[in-house]
Amino acid sequence: MKRLLHVVLAAAITALTLLYALWGVNFEKLGHLLAGADYRLVAPFLGFLFLFFLFTGLNWNLILRSQGRYRLRQTAPAMMIGFAGNNVLPAHLGELVRSVVFGRQQGLSASAVFMTLVVERLLDVFAILVYYFVAVLLIHPFPESIRVGAGATAAVIAVACVGIAVFLRFPRVFERLWERYSRPLPAALRTRGSHLLHNAVLGLSALKSPALLAAMVLHALAKWASCGGMVWLALLAFGTHVPWAVCMIVVAVFAVAVTLPTAPGFVGTAQAVFVFALGPFGVPQETALAASVLYLVAQWIPVTLVGAFCFATTGLHLREVRSEAEHLQT
Repeated sequence: MKRLLHVVLAAAITALTLLYALWGVNFEKLGHLLAGADYRLVAPFLGFLFLFFLFTGLNWNLILRSQGRYRLRQTAPAMMIGFAGNNVLPAHLGELVRSVVFGRQQGLSASAVFMTLVVERLLDVFAILVYYFVAVLLIHPFPESIRVGAGATAAVIAVACVGIAVFLRFPRVFERLWERYSRPLPAALRTRGSHLLHNAVLGLSALKSPALLAAMVLHALAKWASCGGMVWLALLAFGTHVPWAVCMIVVAVFAVAVTLPTAPGFVGTAQAVFVFALGPFGVPQETALAASVLYLVAQWIPVTLVGAFCFATTGLHLREVRSEAEHLQT
């Protein structure tokens, strides 16, 4: 029932975002833009895409220090499988697939690996917010519609960061509270809750080292700067030059939007984000849409192919991995 509800919700959101992005568009103009794009810029786009995954992999290695020391050649295949999974599977299932695959390859608990991805997301959000606030300072006047949404998101993230800091400072308090107040629950649920708490402490422990945390933040900043470069090139391919700060606004809005249930590959979401975020800066709807298509396709094809190749080399069965990932989700 829960899975069906998520599918229905994702379908509804995808339909609404596509309706928003396509409403009033001049399809003839859009067709001309797509036909006349400078596709030579796909090559440097792929260079930025490579940097994005390089910094993602290096950062994940640092986060995994709480579980062991790994090289990029050990973590990269599972990482690419996870990103490819997000391109073809619903409900952001790729992140869980990544946890299952890497856990099996290295003999680790999938839930413990997943906690390292939670840390990765926290670092991503922090880096994106840094760029967002820099963009606010550089862009005048700044669109109020974007400011309000990002401000609310920043407030939620700030509360979450405080909660994590308290959790890391007093983990035993949280464990004792769980032991005390979970007694009425079934034994299996109590055990699973205790296991999740233990894995959370293990996964988040990488944040305790100031030097390690500083390195992770720098990697996250470099990673999302590369993403901003991809947005800039996607627009430049259609003859539109915008300041880098505006590109980072697109990245920030995209990061918020993809937390919603959407279709695999973020179809619809990407189109709505480009139109919404670029419209206030004078970018025509058709140009924003064309750039969103290039941005999406130029990532989807290589990431999915590389991820599929990496999965083929694991010897694992997709149905089995997906089943374990869905169980981890519940």
